[in-house]
Amino acid sequence: MTALVVKTKGRGAIEITQQVNAVLAQQDAKLCHLFVAHTSASLMITGNEDPDLLLDMEDFLQTSVVDANPNYRHNGEGDFDMSGHIRSVLTGESKSIPVIDNKLALGKFQGLFLYEHRAKGSNRKLVVTLL
Repeated sequence: MTALVVKTKGRGAIEITQQVNAVLAQQDAKLCHLFVAHTSASLMITGNEDPDLLLDMEDFLQTSVVDANPNYRHNGEGDFDMSGHIRSVLTGESKSIPVIDNKLALGKFQGLFLYEHRAKGSNRKLVVTLL
């Protein structure tokens, strides 16, 4: 088990494929399980060939899970607080990915992304378990 810390700059997705592959390069594993240990960040696998894809994803989430919804009761850290929690539940906190030749066995145009759902940046801890 390894911890990987990723610094975010605020809401949006950061590709972390290379960081995880760097961990895998030093190991002999067949499966990589990743878990983000936060309630307002998540992991997703999506296309990495076109930056507009991530912008469209964010636009969709902003329309579907609105910040400052007056029906939200939980808002201790600001207008983005509850929406960040909802987004992380919808997009998921873990992934299990096969490993081939010491790399994530992703498709040609796939990438692994850490998705920050809060307005402010943070240091996000990922737990990487190799089997």
